[in-house]
Amino acid sequence: MIEHPSQQVDNAAVPARARFYGLGWALAGTILLILQSSMMQLLFGGGYNPFAPVYQIFIFYSLSTALFVWACVRFLNPVLARSFPSKLTPRMVVGLLLILVGMVVLTFAIYGLLFPAVMGRSVKPLGLIEVSYRGGMVALIVYGWLLLRDFTSTQAQQAWRLQIETDALAADCDRSELAMLEAQIEPHFLFNTLAHVKRAYRVDPNAADASLATLIDYLERALPALKRMDWTVRDELELITLYLDILEQRFGGRLRYTIDAPPAAGAFQLPALSIATLVENAVRHGLAPKAGDGAVLVKVSAGDTRLLIEVSDDGVGLRQTSGSGLGLATVRARLRGKFGNAAQLIVEPGRVGVRAAIAIELEAAHAR
Repeated sequence: MIEHPSQQVDNAAVPARARFYGLGWALAGTILLILQSSMMQLLFGGGYNPFAPVYQIFIFYSLSTALFVWACVRFLNPVLARSFPSKLTPRMVVGLLLILVGMVVLTFAIYGLLFPAVMGRSVKPLGLIEVSYRGGMVALIVYGWLLLRDFTSTQAQQAWRLQIETDALAADCDRSELAMLEAQIEPHFLFNTLAHVKRAYRVDPNAADASLATLIDYLERALPALKRMDWTVRDELELITLYLDILEQRFGGRLRYTIDAPPAAGAFQLPALSIATLVENAVRHGLAPKAGDGAVLVKVSAGDTRLLIEVSDDGVGLRQTSGSGLGLATVRARLRGKFGNAAQLIVEPGRVGVRAAIAIELEAAHAR
């Protein structure tokens, strides 16, 4: 089982809490039982003497009831939990039946044996039934409540552990998808750029040197970006500028690009290559198949409550053959992993070409 260190359950503390709560509720039920009987005596018996032997026996009976309920919570609950790990009804039925049988035995032991020995007279059958009924009802109610609470707490802990495992698996999937994304983007871009540099050396060595220097700068920024946790919008835009500069040299002037971003948005953190993947898709699936010139616009809008990052192109538009969708699926998964429901990836037809946008609700993102 995968557990996050800060969320592991303290197994030593859980039984201690269970003992505390179980004994506390059992004593509370005992106090109510004593108060109920005392009130009945005050109202209908003409007086109340807590030091009389009959009341001392009753208090002893009440405390014995509390101890019995606590013992059932302490020792019976774990046995029933192992026998019926995910079913509440059998645990409730078996536990309450055992409690009821135990209370009948306890009542007859104290009022059938101890009471006659101390008081010198036996208890009337009707009184014995009444005492058994009162003690049994208190024991059943307290034990049933504690059993329900324990079952609910156990289910919550299981759900918690399952969520931790799910998050860990999602992180593993995220890393796997990121590796697939890297394998998908980098080879064809790298090979095409190197092929361009090779051809350029035959025609214009200075331009080839410039292209190679830009490529080296791009790779030095892009490869470590995948491992950085503090990657920002500013870092992403600088990387995109290098990427589009390389493509601008490769396309021989057919590609134009514009990056419009306020300085205030530069410090916002986001997963690396999120915007770069949208730009790469715009060039690869929108502009590359298009005859003639093409343009890419990257626009960042930062308000008080929302950050909007848009990548638009004037290419051939959405087509069924526009790739496998792995890049967009990976960006969506990584945004969800970092921001949850606070981030949304939108891909839709523009007036010309395609518009892809990342919308992040700032308040919810900061809270996360």
